Amino acid sequence: MVRPPIIAGMSARQAIAAASLAFADQIAGNVAGVVSDRDVESLHRLRVAVRRTRSLIKLTGDVLPDGIAAKYEPEFRWLGDLTTPTRDLDVYLPRLDELAGRLRGTEPADLDPFREYLVQLRRTERHALLTGLASERFTDLMAGWHGTLAEVRPDDAGPTVESLAADRVRRAIRRVARRAREVAPDSPPETIHALRKRCKELRYLLEVFSSVCDPRAHAAVIKDLKRVQDTLGAFQDGHVQATALRGHAEKMLATRHASAGTLLAMGELVASFAAEQAEAQRVLVYQLPEFLGPAARRRMASLVPDGAR
Repeated sequence: MVRPPIIAGMSARQAIAAASLAFADQIAGNVAGVVSDRDVESLHRLRVAVRRTRSLIKLTGDVLPDGIAAKYEPEFRWLGDLTTPTRDLDVYLPRLDELAGRLRGTEPADLDPFREYLVQLRRTERHALLTGLASERFTDLMAGWHGTLAEVRPDDAGPTVESLAADRVRRAIRRVARRAREVAPDSPPETIHALRKRCKELRYLLEVFSSVCDPRAHAAVIKDLKRVQDTLGAFQDGHVQATALRGHAEKMLATRHASAGTLLAMGELVASFAAEQAEAQRVLVYQLPEFLGPAARRRMASLVPDGAR
């Protein structure tokens, strides 16, 4: 179903309900693809719609009728957690050949037991995912969320979508700037992860409110943001992969599924990912002053036309 677009003058409540319904359609529309397992990107698309839904609930849920956001936020968090393990493995497994090609001190064949371990782990995690998607909890979540949103009516006494966009985008920009100023060459991963989450939230808001933003400023800010997000993504990938590899190695060692060669190869990959993480942090520290600079701030300030503020 094609949902009506968000347009200037629309009630903020009506706009958020419409955007949330569109994301609900995307979740529902990808379930069959996840179940069939013919296109692993179906799960990715479902997860993106879940993340957008959660961000919208967090950042704008207060404009919906009382209690809706508080009721559904834990359920969408559960859905996000349910889909994470399988998606992580879907990303990791196709990369094994490329990762094996990085090895210098060990042989690509040393990773074969690790591949077998991941394939079996995916079967287990996918079974849990499909059980969750077939559960009454998921069915009730989607039916209840859709039905509740469909009943939302414009709030003529409340803010317009333009005023909501101006307020929430400004808040999101301030949160990004605050987190960005905390990043230093020796910052722990948690600091950079927090910035990554704030950048994602800003990106989702800009996507939802694009129709009421100045087009030129919107395109420029998205370009600035994407550059930083790419670096944050590289950092996150390095950190997550190195951490996951350590965990997998410990489990394989405990269950005697790994030879010395396999553990050495996995250790070599951990070092490679750690180096990628360190390089991404170095680039990020270099990028952020420009991202927070006067020109970027002017572009952000002009996102929503003055008349909407």
